[in-house]
Amino acid sequence: MTRIMHRIAAFALALCTLAATACDKNKKEPSDPKLTLQNVTGQYVGTFDFTPAPSDINPNPQPETGLDIAFEITEGGAVHFPEFPAAALVKALLGDGAEGLIPLLGTITYDATIGTPAADAERFTAPLTTPQLRIDLSGVMVVLISIEAPEQLVCTKSGEVTFTLKTTKCQLGEGESAGEPFDLVNTLKFTARKK
Repeated sequence: MTRIMHRIAAFALALCTLAATACDKNKKEPSDPKLTLQNVTGQYVGTFDFTPAPSDINPNPQPETGLDIAFEITEGGAVHFPEFPAAALVKALLGDGAEGLIPLLGTITYDATIGTPAADAERFTAPLTTPQLRIDLSGVMVVLISIEAPEQLVCTKSGEVTFTLKTTKCQLGEGESAGEPFDLVNTLKFTARKK
């Protein structure tokens, strides 16, 4: 009886060893985790290129490249500009007539909301929702600029972020005194690195 019990125990042990070996073979190597909003949250510094299109007000706007920029990707899911480059937009809108108004700009903040992302271990991409930009020229004039994001925000594992904003329409004044919106097409391409 003891011999039979030893054989059953040995057989059971052999089965357990085979099962464990089979499980080990079925295990996959752990994959790199996907990048998340938490991975890309932080302060960024870099540059942007500004490409304006001619308008009735300014038929010969000048493009600019390599302009300094700083922004933050927040835990709440926004690209936050503590100081949006509104001066470039006002120059493109008014040309030489902008010089007297630039000092009236003050600090203009702007937030673009980050949408539902797609991500893997190397890249985090997401659409941006872009509200209208309101520029108050110290009570002299209010300028409302419609903005869209034609390309998705892209953040890489190495800490680089790229995205594009494009102005489409401009309106001088607001409320009852507002003028008719008109085309104002400018492209701002941002490239930055996490601090």
